[in-house]
Amino acid sequence: MKQKLDRFAPIFPILALALLVGGGVVYFVTRRWDWLPNVLLAGSGLLLLLFAIFWPDNVRARLSGRGGRYGGTLLLILFFTAVLALLYTLAYQNSDWRYDATADNAFTPLPETIDLLQSLDEPIHVVGFYTADTAFQRSEAEASLQAMQAYTDQLSYEFVDPNENPLLAEQYDLSFAGTLVFTREDGTFAKTSTLTDQDLHTALVRTINPTVKTAYFVTGHGERDWEDFGTDGIGTAVTLIEESGFTVESLNLFVTGEVPEDASAVFLIDQQAPLAAEEIEALASYVDNGGALFIARDAVDTEGRAAAEADGLLPWLQESWGITLRNDLIIDASLAQAGQTIGLTFVGAQYGNSPITQGLDQFGTIFNVARSITTELPPEVTAVNLITTSELAWGETNFERMVTAGEVAPDEGEDATGSLTVALSAQNTASGARLVVFGDTDFLTNSFIQQGGNSFLFENAANWLVNDVASIELSARESIPRQVTITQSQLSLLQLVSVCFAPGLLALAGMAVWYSRRQRQ
Repeated sequence: MKQKLDRFAPIFPILALALLVGGGVVYFVTRRWDWLPNVLLAGSGLLLLLFAIFWPDNVRARLSGRGGRYGGTLLLILFFTAVLALLYTLAYQNSDWRYDATADNAFTPLPETIDLLQSLDEPIHVVGFYTADTAFQRSEAEASLQAMQAYTDQLSYEFVDPNENPLLAEQYDLSFAGTLVFTREDGTFAKTSTLTDQDLHTALVRTINPTVKTAYFVTGHGERDWEDFGTDGIGTAVTLIEESGFTVESLNLFVTGEVPEDASAVFLIDQQAPLAAEEIEALASYVDNGGALFIARDAVDTEGRAAAEADGLLPWLQESWGITLRNDLIIDASLAQAGQTIGLTFVGAQYGNSPITQGLDQFGTIFNVARSITTELPPEVTAVNLITTSELAWGETNFERMVTAGEVAPDEGEDATGSLTVALSAQNTASGARLVVFGDTDFLTNSFIQQGGNSFLFENAANWLVNDVASIELSARESIPRQVTITQSQLSLLQLVSVCFAPGLLALAGMAVWYSRRQRQ
């Protein structure tokens, strides 16, 4: 009986090879990895395993006999190929199995996002709008979405080219490609154009729990145009907060006479003419009743900005909030943009403890031609210096000398020196009113908003103003430093080994083969 079965032994490796080749052919012809290739590859591995179990002597004979060197190698290749195919099949059929081997769990959502995903009780569908030019961003977006899918069966996604389907892009008010739209069956949706932990979490939160946040941008005084996507406009910044759930409207206080009741926050950015007394009174009344106000004013370097200084807004800030926007120009050469000799464009040095600045130290924030802020707070007001300069900075007050003579040095007793405040947040504990004040507006423009962490700074400030901390507070992902420090001698040794080791090893192997053959002759 055993002898009869032995006659079939050679058939097993041949069948295994046939099934292996068949599985590969089926896949490459159909381009579908479904049940048929799986069965063929699994059958190949099973046949090889049975051959090794029932005919071990045959295996040993094939490996030790003439031609065994090549036959054994073929069997090993077949066996390990079948094992790998089986492992791949198991992994393919269980795509929810995940193991993040990165030190900082870079491919795993944050705990808050995981909890949110696991609590989903209705489907969320994500539409990614990417063109051929943004294929790399699309692959990154797909990796992020797959990581999120591992924690819920309620999340699905698809990718659409907005150039091929402009009507769908228009349905979601798409401004540019590279945007993810999280949608619900009832039509609710939220967008994000970046793939940071915070923005993905915020988009998910906004889709599940949509909130009404209305931002009014004051107009009528030459302010930055929130609908302008040119170099000096702030259209991109406004688009970002719209994706964070804000509805944006313009506000002409000269016409309305008051701030609308549905205003969640009012934004006054880079006015070029003074506000009328009635307009300031309307803003003050709104804030006194618990409103939220965002103020950004540049250094006084134009006639329009000089004229704007003459209104009553700055005195109101000083009297009611104890906040003073100095009439100076911050120079921070130690953190200046590369290529500058003065230091008018600089990076923020330190960040205060606030939800607005959470995680910004790993991105940096960039400011241009800014002024400094100082405070003498009344008892009912608390404030946080959001961003400060380095200790080597100062606030230049002699603009004429700097322009005509080109001298840049602080005047002792006149110019503020040391760590200067560029931005702060303040809250009135009695009324609940909130303020965010910036001594710069350039960081909001289309030419600066996507540099460093400027976009995160503005989004966080807007959400903090309306007390939407759900869009801000997340666990910080641990940053793992990956830096290797080696000496010059170690570097030289590494270069020598990398260049000479492989050729030297091959030369030694060749010499060994030559010597072995010569000994047999």
